[in-house]
Amino acid sequence: MISAREKGFFQILLASQIGVITVLYWSCFLVVLSDSKITLPFAQAYVKYWVVVMVAMVFEGLSRHGALRPVPGRMRRMAPAVSRRQWVWVLASLTCLLVFSRDLRISRVFLGVFAGTSLITLYFSNVYLLRWLANVFAGHLVKLRLRTLILGPSHWCESIVPEVKLLQSMVEITRVEHTDGLDASPSEYVKIVAREPIDLLILPPRHFPDKIVIDFLRQGDRLGFRCWLPIELTRKYGRRFELQKVGCLDVLSPPVEPLENTSNQVIKRAFDIVFSTLVIFTVFPILCIIVSLIHKCYSPGPMFFKQRRVGKNGIAFEVYKFRTMRLDNTDESQQASKGDSRIFKGGSFLRKSSIDEIPQFINVLKGSMSVVGPRPHMEEHDFEFREIFERYGVRRYVQPGVTGLAQVKGFRGEICKPQDLRNRARLDNFYVTHWDVGLDIGIIVMTGISMIRPPKTAY
Repeated sequence: MISAREKGFFQILLASQIGVITVLYWSCFLVVLSDSKITLPFAQAYVKYWVVVMVAMVFEGLSRHGALRPVPGRMRRMAPAVSRRQWVWVLASLTCLLVFSRDLRISRVFLGVFAGTSLITLYFSNVYLLRWLANVFAGHLVKLRLRTLILGPSHWCESIVPEVKLLQSMVEITRVEHTDGLDASPSEYVKIVAREPIDLLILPPRHFPDKIVIDFLRQGDRLGFRCWLPIELTRKYGRRFELQKVGCLDVLSPPVEPLENTSNQVIKRAFDIVFSTLVIFTVFPILCIIVSLIHKCYSPGPMFFKQRRVGKNGIAFEVYKFRTMRLDNTDESQQASKGDSRIFKGGSFLRKSSIDEIPQFINVLKGSMSVVGPRPHMEEHDFEFREIFERYGVRRYVQPGVTGLAQVKGFRGEICKPQDLRNRARLDNFYVTHWDVGLDIGIIVMTGISMIRPPKTAY
């Protein structure tokens, strides 16, 4: 019931934002082109771009994962990420249409003005438009508040009441019944619930026999009230769980990651192919010449080396890198440290600037890696690291990346103490659970900056 109302808020907000962006689009059209002689064919070209923008906003909304779907009260915190994501979709749709259509009738000044103002407009609409919609519907929602009975042991009721009160715009607690020391039969429990009319019954299923819980559910169907059975795993383990339909089974599962969505997978893979192709056919040949010269001067031998790393779902693969260590290196599993004697003189430059990682775009084209994602570790390190951090394996849900969120935040290089790994893995897990195209683009931009100004941990 509550989730359906939140979904309704999201749908109303998205429809309202489409209307706001439509007004902005045609306002920019009239302002920028007010002095031009606008003919029907000329205006039709802009209609085509407007349709593409609207379609992009709809698809962005449909592919947005639940954690970024807004509800009143928490939108200000999510507004920057949501606005950036929407803006990237709009900008990408306009850019693709402009590149593939090569339409010279479209004013580049118009596109620039619209692109700049749309980001600001999306941000303010995500903050203030939802708040305004919530105020508009506030009176209506109060009338729909559910009269609620909370039934269970006193310690459980005391822990759940504050959380239920947070839903005061949708739920009204009318009674709290403690069952401590009460040895009641199913019929007596039914009488407790039936003392006064309610719309919602909240009870902990693990504190009642299955038969009584089923009787409550049946009584709710007969008398017209709903039953909530809070998931204790969420409150005890500290993670959210969702009820999902898998075949004939209803299962509790952690929330689905954004990259489990097929459309998001297609978008990310298409981006990987385009970006890695550009790098391999433009930057990579030049770097090969530079690296070969460095090798001839400081450490003659093979230009590349391969190393087994752990990828998505724990499947091992061979990663490609420019060689930065001497040929007599006999222990590849030993992490590189500051002033490591195994690194030849020119190799330190390649490592600090991250040039040694560029051959991994070959892995990206092959599909074993992505442009952005958690950095892959060696198998020996992987076994060690998963014993240090209890949620280390979450990073395996996605393809490893040439660059990642942890790296651009400065958590790269040698892991000297457990906290180094925890900081890195937490950022990797954040990326897995909050992925969007805008986040990828931001990480790529920050990676370019870090190549010019390497962090202190780059060695």
